[in-house]
Amino acid sequence: NILTTRDDTFTIRAYGEVTSREGVVLSRAWCEAVVQRGINYVDPVNSPETAATRVNMKTGALEGTDLSAVNKAFGRRFNIVSFRWLSPEEV
Repeated sequence: NILTTRDDTFTIRAYGEVTSREGVVLSRAWCEAVVQRGINYVDPVNSPETAATRVNMKTGALEGTDLSAVNKAFGRRFNIVSFRWLSPEEV
């Protein structure tokens, strides 16, 4: 993403369980979320075209740019496109 601004879509699956003090599984749950990373930063003060890093032409090293502190910490905005609970048969 140094050369161009782009978006990506990810499918994330998660699993959780509750156990008794004896270690017996009492309940399980699975879920799936489709998440899209957009081209816009979390803080709109920086335009989408603002690179997060740039190449120092003298040293070849990557350097930071003038992103806001929020955008340095969190980067591009993520949006949840879909979310669903899964049955054990779907895992």
